[in-house]
Amino acid sequence: MFGIKTKIKRKIFELIDGKFLVSESKVQKLMHHFQADEYGHRANFERADLGYGWIHYGFLRTIKPKNVLCVGSRHGYIPAVLAQACKDNGFGHVDFVDAGFGLEDDSHWTGEGYWKTNEGKSVFLRFDLQNFITLHVMKTTKFEKISRKKIKYDYIYIDGDHSYEGALRDYELFWPMLREGGFISFHDISIKGKKPEGDYGVWKVWKKIAKKNAISLDFLGSGLGILQKKTN
Repeated sequence: MFGIKTKIKRKIFELIDGKFLVSESKVQKLMHHFQADEYGHRANFERADLGYGWIHYGFLRTIKPKNVLCVGSRHGYIPAVLAQACKDNGFGHVDFVDAGFGLEDDSHWTGEGYWKTNEGKSVFLRFDLQNFITLHVMKTTKFEKISRKKIKYDYIYIDGDHSYEGALRDYELFWPMLREGGFISFHDISIKGKKPEGDYGVWKVWKKIAKKNAISLDFLGSGLGILQKKTN
């Protein structure tokens, strides 16, 4: 009987609100659609648990950003969560940048070339997020060059090149594009050492840039660090 009441209540909420958080089935659909990562993002499909996704989603629902930048994703899980948060806020937009490298490229960092495929280019449309996210299949250096004078971001998420040089370059490229008071976050701040895809160095970058008041979630899986650009 309790299970039936719960299902009825869930359906009522879906009819009233239609928003992402109130429907477990919608959470699972997004996780499946964009291939949520159990290790890297602590996600659990059976429990409809977004893992790190909850942090990003809740953060964006709270700060209500106008402009969001996401760098890198294997199949779009975190960019989709960011776009869903903007959609549920009723405004805001995500620029998602990925070079689209696959296993044939030495700089793939577990990428699978997905964003150069027709499926990758249309995947956000299939989930009705197309009005809240734009895919840019290019290197971060090119994106920064064409965008630096046009926009300031409220939230930036970095999960691209995981070498020390690559992660530091992305930080140096996009820190000036972050507005004062805005937030920048790095994924995989806990992974150290050489892996088949390369020598991880995000942790070194994080150690170098993290200030006294930075939030460092290095005890959760591969780690997440969030840093605010303080106002003068």
